[in-house]
Amino acid sequence: MICKELPVPLMLILTEIMKYRLIPGHFKHAEIERDLAKRWAGFWGEITLATYVKELPQDKYLIFHDIQLQLNGIHFQIDTLLISKSYILILEAKNIIGTLFFDNLFKQLIRKNEDGSEEAFEDPRVQCQRLQSLLKRWMIKNGLNLLPIDYLVFFKSVNTILKTTPGEIADFSRVCKARDIFNKIEVMENRYTHEWIDNQALNSMSKILLSQHSQKQINILEKYALMQKDIRSGVRCPECLNIAMNYKRGKWRCPICKISCKDAHIESLNDYFYLYKPFISNSEFRHFLHISSNDIAQKILLSLKLPSTGTTKDRKYHLHPKGDSLCVLP
Repeated sequence: MICKELPVPLMLILTEIMKYRLIPGHFKHAEIERDLAKRWAGFWGEITLATYVKELPQDKYLIFHDIQLQLNGIHFQIDTLLISKSYILILEAKNIIGTLFFDNLFKQLIRKNEDGSEEAFEDPRVQCQRLQSLLKRWMIKNGLNLLPIDYLVFFKSVNTILKTTPGEIADFSRVCKARDIFNKIEVMENRYTHEWIDNQALNSMSKILLSQHSQKQINILEKYALMQKDIRSGVRCPECLNIAMNYKRGKWRCPICKISCKDAHIESLNDYFYLYKPFISNSEFRHFLHISSNDIAQKILLSLKLPSTGTTKDRKYHLHPKGDSLCVLP
């Protein structure tokens, strides 16, 4: 049973926003474009993993995608977590295409590119071992140390070539590609045959995991060493992506492609919440969306039915939560 669906990663959302909000010609554009490509690749790996996991017996496993926990101030994230009555399985998704060498001496993964260059990544097995240790300690702290914990590293593409340094023997028993994941899980099931807990304990574990899931907050401007002056304000056109649209007679109008839209401000207000803070004042709303009239801004804010705090003069409008994502509900 899927207890937690796979959300769009917050870092991916933030990087997408940075792609079109960063002022034209800024030297950080190239870095953001590279990071965005990597984050999309990682997300597609998680999507593929989630698709395969759906084929597992729904009555045997509790499935948690992108579960994020904290242990003594340490925040850790698990791509997919499977829990049965017999064991817990950490699944780490990787979408790295090419020829990959597992360097057992320095505990790294090296990709050899067609042009002869090399790229180094952390050995995903080491990454999983860290997650295994953290999750076990988290389970003990929460009185849930009832099941053995194992892990698998999942590579999305069957075309990925896995090798090891010549003369070395690498342990690939916890590494799989594409549909080979089902064979690996079958091996796990044969390894862990004893049922340690019942349905009641399983459901209790699920409730505690979900209650302690905590999305790590990210200051994307700080990450890229940017300031507010580096970010374009204004409403983005949903058709041609131009920034900014103009508000006239109850509609947003794009000066480039000439379309008009009543609610184009919603996505741009979302951008503000993601980039800066989870609340906004009337004056901040006017400044970010390029609205000159206080009354018009007030009318739009009230139409969104956002929770608010404070008096008329210093009122703040807060975002609506929806699952693990941040959004504005009309």
